[in-house]
Amino acid sequence: MDLLIEKKLSKYKTHIIDYAALKSILVNMGYENINDKINNLKQKGIIKSLKKGFYIHTSLINKNIVSKEFISNNLLESPSYISLDYALFFYGLIPEAVHEITAVTTKRSKKFKTDIGIFSYRHIKKELFSIGIKTENTKRGNFLIAGKEKAICDKIYFTKGVELTSKSSLIEFIENDLRIDTDEFANFNIKFFSEYYQISKSKKIKILMNLIKES
Repeated sequence: MDLLIEKKLSKYKTHIIDYAALKSILVNMGYENINDKINNLKQKGIIKSLKKGFYIHTSLINKNIVSKEFISNNLLESPSYISLDYALFFYGLIPEAVHEITAVTTKRSKKFKTDIGIFSYRHIKKELFSIGIKTENTKRGNFLIAGKEKAICDKIYFTKGVELTSKSSLIEFIENDLRIDTDEFANFNIKFFSEYYQISKSKKIKILMNLIKES
């Protein structure tokens, strides 16, 4: 019976299924204690919890293991893109591995602690959301991610509790806290920083823009 359940689950291309759809599958197969069966499927590793009422099909019969980046893009009902620390690590701009999948959305900030990892989302205004993102195509699923320029802009824009009001303080934060090699700035597209500043009107981004220009 579990194999038949898996075949039905495999029809969901995103591999993400909500409670109502999973319940419908199980009811149509004659199961009565739905929650008990769902717990049984979780114990067997056929599904894992993402958030309340949402699961991911993680069966071993599915050879195309879904990436966490793909899950991040599909966990919210609203659009989101990978950014901040995880994107900086993705591009090799920061040395330490980042295990929390950090993303940005136009909806309110959220964090999900799931069976397969932590997924966090920061709210950003719509005007900033739509610029500087791209689609990364992989065998494990395509996902939206900030370009490296936007990733660092988002990181600076969202950083709180750190004084970033001067060129020296920003350089110290970038080199000592983020541990980004400022030689990388020579490969950045300066026009993007100007666009981000024009929309955000953030003084921190203006300082970053001027810093990039001087590199």
